[in-house]
Amino acid sequence: MVRLGYHPATYVRQDIEAEEALKDISSTGWDGFEWSPGRLDEAYAQPEEYRRYLQGLDLEISGLYCPCSFLDDESIAAWQETIGRTIEFATAIGTEYIMLDGGSTHLPRNGQTIHRIARLANEVGKRILDAGLICTWHQHWGSIFEYTAEFDALMAATDPQIVKCTPDTAQLALGDFDIPATFEKYIERMHYVHFKDLDENRRFIELGRGIVDFPPLAEMLKQAGFDGWIVVDLDYTSLDPRESSRHNLSYLRETLGFEGRRAVP
Repeated sequence: MVRLGYHPATYVRQDIEAEEALKDISSTGWDGFEWSPGRLDEAYAQPEEYRRYLQGLDLEISGLYCPCSFLDDESIAAWQETIGRTIEFATAIGTEYIMLDGGSTHLPRNGQTIHRIARLANEVGKRILDAGLICTWHQHWGSIFEYTAEFDALMAATDPQIVKCTPDTAQLALGDFDIPATFEKYIERMHYVHFKDLDENRRFIELGRGIVDFPPLAEMLKQAGFDGWIVVDLDYTSLDPRESSRHNLSYLRETLGFEGRRAVP
């Protein structure tokens, strides 16, 4: 069953407390939410208590997002330590996905850099896999993997059994990606997808209001038997975040035909 998740970023950017945001995400009907370790320091210290809190909301954490600049040994060591804590937390509360991301644009865009990052991703991914979880790489604008050539090289240099692929539709549109071709190429590695739209001014916007053609992408996922998470990772909105959330969930359900766990009787 495809599950539908939402990122609380739009709420937080408008100074809505995380607890209020999660209550609204739950009442709207989302199955879960995506978050990052820095937002969960207290929860990491008390995972069983946080698990009970989420059960009360009938929400799951869809995935935990752990980026790294890969600029130096210090940043890599801090990232690896965060991964370790995140594995423990994810295991305790039942979260399945840990997302990797990064590669500062200050790094040289060459094969040596890409293979170094791929080696580290494989090593961390193996730790995640050995813990019974799924590791996936989140493609992102503003990294050295923002364009097709470098991203394809990273995917080729990582083990597809260890490092899966999380495309973000708006991040792909910011680069030079052919979005349907990218989905087709990596569909077997896709367990976790970010749906996000992009307007003509290269600003993120609610689903169906921009330039991304979602229905063919949705059909590709359905034809492939996709049964992971579709997460709306909208970084900001000009709307009230509650209105934005409801629009996005309605679009996924009514336009694209993804019901989610909580819509099924």
